[in-house]
Amino acid sequence: MNHLSLSNGKIALAIAGAALFAGCRHDKVIVVSPPAAQSAPSTNTIVVREAPPPPRDNTLMPPEPPPSDKAWEPGHWEYRDSSYTWVSGHWIDKPQPTAEYVPPHWENRSDGWVYVAGTWR
Repeated sequence: MNHLSLSNGKIALAIAGAALFAGCRHDKVIVVSPPAAQSAPSTNTIVVREAPPPPRDNTLMPPEPPPSDKAWEPGHWEYRDSSYTWVSGHWIDKPQPTAEYVPPHWENRSDGWVYVAGTWR
């Protein structure tokens, strides 16, 4: 009599495959993309099936003049621990005096809502 033995990894793979074929549905997906190059820092791409909530009212820059070495990052939604979390607007340090900040935002793409982190130009 032959006995079939499976390692823990093969068992987990078999269970995952069975779940896929059983039609399990996930409303939220987080996809981690591999680093493009060894020298570049790794980045994560967050894709969420449900749209982010509307922005809150406190996304505008305060009325006082901005410090010359700072840029305003408006309030925005981030996706943490399987839900959207509001991040209040705040001042961030400029990497150089002429730098312009492009704030973080969500883009609606074919596979869901994609978070685009704030960047400098």
